[in-house]
Amino acid sequence: MKYILLFAFLIFINSNTKAQAFSLDTTFHVNFNFYFMGSGATINGLNFEPDGKLMVYGYFHDDNFVSDVLRINEDGNIDNTWNYPIGDGVEFFERINNDYIVKSLFMLYKINYYGQSTDSVWGHNIGRDNKCGIFYNPYIFTDGSMFVGTDTCNYPDNKTRFFKKFFSDGSMDTNFSHKTNAPVFGIKKYSTDKLLLYGGGQNGFTKYDNIPANVMCRIDTLGNLDTTFKSIFVSGYSSPIPYYIQNDGKIIVVGGFYINNNNQFQTMIRLNPDGSLDSTFNNFNNVDCNLYYWINTICPSTDNGYIIGGGFKQYQGYIRNAICKTDINGFIDTNYFAGLGIDSVYLNSSVLPHVNCIKKDTNDTYYVMGWFTYYNGVHVNSIIRLKGISAGINEIKQEKGMIKVYPNPTKDNLTIETNSNKEQRLEITNLIGQTVYTIYINKKATINTSAFANGVYILKLSSDKETVVRKFVKE
Repeated sequence: MKYILLFAFLIFINSNTKAQAFSLDTTFHVNFNFYFMGSGATINGLNFEPDGKLMVYGYFHDDNFVSDVLRINEDGNIDNTWNYPIGDGVEFFERINNDYIVKSLFMLYKINYYGQSTDSVWGHNIGRDNKCGIFYNPYIFTDGSMFVGTDTCNYPDNKTRFFKKFFSDGSMDTNFSHKTNAPVFGIKKYSTDKLLLYGGGQNGFTKYDNIPANVMCRIDTLGNLDTTFKSIFVSGYSSPIPYYIQNDGKIIVVGGFYINNNNQFQTMIRLNPDGSLDSTFNNFNNVDCNLYYWINTICPSTDNGYIIGGGFKQYQGYIRNAICKTDINGFIDTNYFAGLGIDSVYLNSSVLPHVNCIKKDTNDTYYVMGWFTYYNGVHVNSIIRLKGISAGINEIKQEKGMIKVYPNPTKDNLTIETNSNKEQRLEITNLIGQTVYTIYINKKATINTSAFANGVYILKLSSDKETVVRKFVKE
């Protein structure tokens, strides 16, 4: 009976502590009457400004104000010094020195801190040298020059170009000879001297400099193809995005695509640095999603795992509405996001509420953006801030007492200090109630955690007068 009660107590602690992690941060609210197609806004992303403010961009407006870009303070209040009415949506927004490069649905703009278009030469050159009028997401170098994919362009030498280099003044580098056979839809930084190019769909590229490169390849900053990277993607309907580059050079790809020798539709995989499939990752994750909204974004979490977002309704057979937590290898962490999750009241029933972007702030909070109007049953804007995992690692005490547990998260060693001079029993359990370690300590002890599996653990320190409970993360 005693062990049943202990297990029930631990489950109670787990449920109360987990409820805090990834809960809505109610101190953040954007005071803007978002409106788009009757169901909130589509927010594509945000950038962190050097002054601590946020630049939010997407497809949105209210009844009196059209912008698609907002500058907001950390609490969500709008900074009205920014006022630039783009009006046809923003898919890319990046700060370069003291200016911003903004990509709308078709064009690129260069504007200053206050939203003013001041570089008329740059604007003229960009418009003149790209007569097709359609740009895709660029990669911008620190000097202001850029690589960018476009539709065809016939100025000034009647050459068709789907991949171009522009100088910092906006003029096209006509001596740049590298080419693809179809548009490049985006460019991702891989390392200090390498970039990843990706295409997709029926119009994505399949060759780079006439060498096979199905919808993804890697180049150096001069445009030379890195032949050590081999694409495993099947061209045609595949739209992979190399969204996150790990420190070890592995690449997490999201989107919707097919890979060689496999007829199963994929929405998240991890590649080795050479482009081959990483077999240690949960590549075949059984995401249940509709035709257009798969996994759109992935963000590293403080416990060495990931938070993923998209338009899915389940992950690995577990109900997860558009947002989910995984371990470092993409396997679901069932301790989080088991509530109602992302939801919406929308007019178009064929479109699922979805998450477009998740970004982690420096203080273990996460901004979640997309197309939705509810989170766990609470009416919200289409950008919310969630408390991080540390919100679920706060102390829980049955009686007064003091305990220090550090470092947290830990890798190899965990130190426990208490203000009691009496011997106390220390017990560590995992989240399903299994005891993984017990010891009696007096004042202070250091235990070796290197053999512990990565994850969250409950530490319980008991004496005849008090019980103190902590959580810690092994990474």
